[in-house]
Amino acid sequence: AVVSTQSTGNLAEAKQKFSELFLNVKQEYREDFITFIKNSEEIDDFISDPHIQILDTIAEHLRSVVPSCGALESETIINLDDPKTEHIDAFLFPDDVLDDLCDDGLMSRHYCLTCGSKKTQKLDLVSHSFSSWELKWLFTKILPPMNNKTILDVGSRLGCVLYGAAEFTDASKIIGVEMNTDFCVLQQSIVERFKYEKVEIVQADIRTQDQLLRTSDVIILNNVFEHFMSKEEQVKCWDMIFGSIRRKGQVLVTVPSLQESLDDLEGQLPNGWVEEVEWELEDELVPDECDLDSLKSIHVYQVL
Repeated sequence: AVVSTQSTGNLAEAKQKFSELFLNVKQEYREDFITFIKNSEEIDDFISDPHIQILDTIAEHLRSVVPSCGALESETIINLDDPKTEHIDAFLFPDDVLDDLCDDGLMSRHYCLTCGSKKTQKLDLVSHSFSSWELKWLFTKILPPMNNKTILDVGSRLGCVLYGAAEFTDASKIIGVEMNTDFCVLQQSIVERFKYEKVEIVQADIRTQDQLLRTSDVIILNNVFEHFMSKEEQVKCWDMIFGSIRRKGQVLVTVPSLQESLDDLEGQLPNGWVEEVEWELEDELVPDECDLDSLKSIHVYQVL
């Protein structure tokens, strides 16, 4: 695992770089450039929520290097070719971006029940990532403050949970465990590019990371096993989770619920292991950018 040691630029350096950028603009375009700075909606968005803007910048970069589903050729996703299901990564393709692509005919939210007809059905959209706004809600509304805590994302893939934790929390350590080499390289490039000094990428099977599971304060499991492993392998992973996450007060964040994940495996939660932490969702306070159903699918548990 490698952690970037580069320091974040200070205000004086930022001012100098901005001046250099301005001087690099041709004289005849400088007035237009200043007008852009004053009136740009993108800059307004950055000022209103710079963390979201940074995450959107990361997502834009990732869209240029990974497929729309967020799956790489080097990984296996079960039922990826199901015609009734579309794997659309919510971090890469938030609703506004997805709407634009649908309007342009590059993507669709529906599939045809009878080829060539107008008889269509909504696709079952599956995401293996939280959107930027869901990450903000998770780390600022659902979970308590993360000061001096260690956050562990199991199966970190594109790394969006890691970047969200870096932007929205004061966690002392943010660790992603990922088996796939390509994803690890991709995550590390983002960590270094955006100088996320508290983020660490560990390339490993989570079943070899007993110590990390035992010592982390918050463990995030977002659709972590269901779409990537046989049922036999899933059972082994859950057994590891049950055996290693035992410290009183540890917090698990899961999508879907623990019991829903286990139902398909005909399994049961260990008696007296965790209790679900109820959190309130006031619909009228949720921004339009957040998908209510996605937020409601987030479950939080505390180890007893």
